[in-house]
Amino acid sequence: MIKLLDRFKKPKLSDKDILIFDFDGTIADTMYHLIEISNGLADRFGYAKVDLAEVENMRDWTSQQVFKHLKVPILKIPKILTQARKELHKQLDDVKTFDGIKDALLQLKELGHEIGIFTSNSKANVEAILQSNGLDVFDFVLTTPKLWNKNRGLRRIMRRKRFHKKNVIYVGDETRDIEAAKKIGIRVMAVAWGYNSIEKLASLEPDFLAHSPEDIIKHCAN
Repeated sequence: MIKLLDRFKKPKLSDKDILIFDFDGTIADTMYHLIEISNGLADRFGYAKVDLAEVENMRDWTSQQVFKHLKVPILKIPKILTQARKELHKQLDDVKTFDGIKDALLQLKELGHEIGIFTSNSKANVEAILQSNGLDVFDFVLTTPKLWNKNRGLRRIMRRKRFHKKNVIYVGDETRDIEAAKKIGIRVMAVAWGYNSIEKLASLEPDFLAHSPEDIIKHCAN
């Protein structure tokens, strides 16, 4: 009965922003690790390899456009993602966080903000990378096995944590992050250092654009 009644409790309001971060391309610099892994799996799963000369142009594409360009079999995507997470786990010692992101996250905690992670990477990978980079500072780490429809996972987080939409900002580096946040009516901050270009992100009109990790602090310190 207690769990049932919890579902009807009012969302909690706070005078501080609650920041939920994407992981790959936002906190962890995994793009070229994942390109290498993707190319290593291409023959096995029957799709084209990424041409490194195309990478900069591909930053203007959505993830769906990238998959279509590489002719990735749709029905094999779940298996490909599962295997890619396993392969990334073998390279965790080499994965670094972006310059400046550690200081920004530590400052957010000092300012009293609640910070969490919501990602399609595996929890084991995320926690190992955070630990090796001295970033065991998050209030929660939640994951989804699905590449798209992140709005559903975000909505579950909002319900579980009883967050008020007014307080929450989702911080991500891809068009799908912006789309997911907009679908459930929370604010979204797009970062310029990840998978999608700042021009592509700006075209979707996020609430905030961060050109550097310091921009996250500038917004949240106001």
